[in-house]
Amino acid sequence: MHIRPIEIGRRLIRAIDAERTSGADGKTTIPNVFIIKLSQADRTALGDLEGPLVSELTDAAKQYAEDEGYRLIGEISISIVTDSNLKAGKTEISAERRPEAKPSTPVVAAPSAPPAPAVPSAPPVPPTTATPAIPPVPTPAPAPAVEKKAVLILADGTKVAVKSGVLSIGRSAESSVPLNDTNVSRRHAEIRSRGEGQAIQWFVVDVGSTNGTMLNGVKVSGEQKLKAGDSLMFGNTAARFEIT
Repeated sequence: MHIRPIEIGRRLIRAIDAERTSGADGKTTIPNVFIIKLSQADRTALGDLEGPLVSELTDAAKQYAEDEGYRLIGEISISIVTDSNLKAGKTEISAERRPEAKPSTPVVAAPSAPPAPAVPSAPPVPPTTATPAIPPVPTPAPAPAVEKKAVLILADGTKVAVKSGVLSIGRSAESSVPLNDTNVSRRHAEIRSRGEGQAIQWFVVDVGSTNGTMLNGVKVSGEQKLKAGDSLMFGNTAARFEIT
């Protein structure tokens, strides 16, 4: 059985708490570099979800450190590696403290040489014939910006266009995306859009479901911004968010 992304997230939080230390000033410092070791089978199972999962785990670690008032000595860095000694379903997380690099010594510019004396130029020679004026080349109108579009792809291959506004997801037949899943609440989650054209953005929010909504293996809390390729889980129903 492969390890689930949500379990990796839980173990990352436990690793943060296990490696925290208190300084003389009373503030708690935590590691900022984490290496997640997975078996070959578990890493292969992640496939294209590995990149988005690392991004979500990094954001979750930053938010947890901020919520708990922990101090960081550098930017949080998370990487996933393969450990041939691990069995499927198992993971190990190592944590380190790596301070940010010190800024390099500034280079002092050498004093510039005094400017050379100006050499008087010869007087301009008037043209013998008048040069006809060249009409300006008309500038073509800019092409209209193509509006970004999004689609929600369910596990059975069904594609649902995510239009601007609110897309409701749930077991209720009145939902924009009705799901036949007993683990899905009647009103389970929503995908909301903001902006328009190329500036449009989408967010997923759980609306008080019983079993929760997962984004890249991490439980959704509040509004979470969606990116192309994000994996979603509503109850036992998997889906993928894509932007075209």
